[in-house]
Amino acid sequence: MNTFGHIIKFERIRQNIKQVQLSDGICTPSYLSKIESNSIVPSEEILGLLFERLSIKLSSSKTDDNEFLDYVRSIYFEAIKTKDKMWVSKQLEEILNTHYLFKNQSCFYTYILMVIRLKIMVQKVNADTLSYLSSISNFSSKFDSHQLLLFHSFNGYMHYYNNDQHNALQSLEKAKTFQDLSNLEDCESADFHFLYGLFNLHNNKIIVSLDFLSRAQSYFNKELLLLRSVESYITTAVAYQVASNLDKHFEYLTLAENLALEGDMKENLALIYFNMATYYNLKKNIIKAIDYYHKCLHLTHNSFVYMKTVYCIILQNSMINNIDEVLKWSKKGIELFTLDPDKLSKALDYHFKIHLSLHSNFDKFEDIVTEAIQYFVKTKDYRHANKYAMLIANYFNAAGKYKKATNYYQLATIYLAKKENRIFIEEI
Repeated sequence: MNTFGHIIKFERIRQNIKQVQLSDGICTPSYLSKIESNSIVPSEEILGLLFERLSIKLSSSKTDDNEFLDYVRSIYFEAIKTKDKMWVSKQLEEILNTHYLFKNQSCFYTYILMVIRLKIMVQKVNADTLSYLSSISNFSSKFDSHQLLLFHSFNGYMHYYNNDQHNALQSLEKAKTFQDLSNLEDCESADFHFLYGLFNLHNNKIIVSLDFLSRAQSYFNKELLLLRSVESYITTAVAYQVASNLDKHFEYLTLAENLALEGDMKENLALIYFNMATYYNLKKNIIKAIDYYHKCLHLTHNSFVYMKTVYCIILQNSMINNIDEVLKWSKKGIELFTLDPDKLSKALDYHFKIHLSLHSNFDKFEDIVTEAIQYFVKTKDYRHANKYAMLIANYFNAAGKYKKATNYYQLATIYLAKKENRIFIEEI
């Protein structure tokens, strides 16, 4: 028995409408509950009124559930192979404009989960994507193994884009338990291996990260998927940098650069040059590092990457005491954030303001730094909380304000312990 109750429930939850609101003037809330559980077949009139209130459009497609799902699945597979954002965006729009209504609940769940993956690819995890993910979670008890793998993977993406790396990996660990039961296509396995490698990297589990990135890389290279190969080479390079193997770090960046140049991948080249700048910075070649950061700026159209690169240019110039450049780029960074105050860039705005104040006779220095410390503690970025607590402690100490200095030295110690996950056990 099929009634479209699963679609009504999904859309009602997604649009944040209560049962009593949706059913008002159409049927009783208890009757709506039975419709949503597919335990009764409503009349065409009631179904039409519910669809109208939820703005659910009727599909003109002549295909059946399996045919339409196969069509979406073919796009989904191609999307994870190529990650061509413009192509995916166009295909996603066409899929959604079809307004296909699945009678089969399981097909509907798979469809929504694949749409979520396409949305993540096009728009990362914004409010629209989250509304889909949150709504479909209400059906998770009915998911099969493949659907559970997708669902937990997408929860991982949600945590990843919220900079919650621990829970991102935890979600991927849950997804991984369903991998052997899901009968994945090779492209899906490679995509999952890449994601698992990436999330392990962000949790400093380098050996596991390199293992899974290598598995993904083998498939991407074999299938000549240039963009995915470049993406994997860059991530592997970063893993080797974290492992302090700078030779391997540079080797993989060079492999990525060759493919990115071949495919004219400007945004990926920007990331490669950003990481090459990091390599030269670690090699204490500040001038060459600055040169590569500027190469990155000329190529990227990503506002966050641009601002992050500006911050790195500030740091490099600060190291060689080039104050004019520090001031110039600090002002530039503040201007960029004012024009595009993205949540991800908020931390960078504090960095820009601190460097500008630090090199401008400490204008509003105390207010800016204390506010920044509060922000970094709130976001659990204890590395920068520690760094700036030490900075202002030294500032107060130099000004003879020893009580304030002592307080901030103590806070710096606490933040350092949190950063390193240290627990102190007192001994007598």
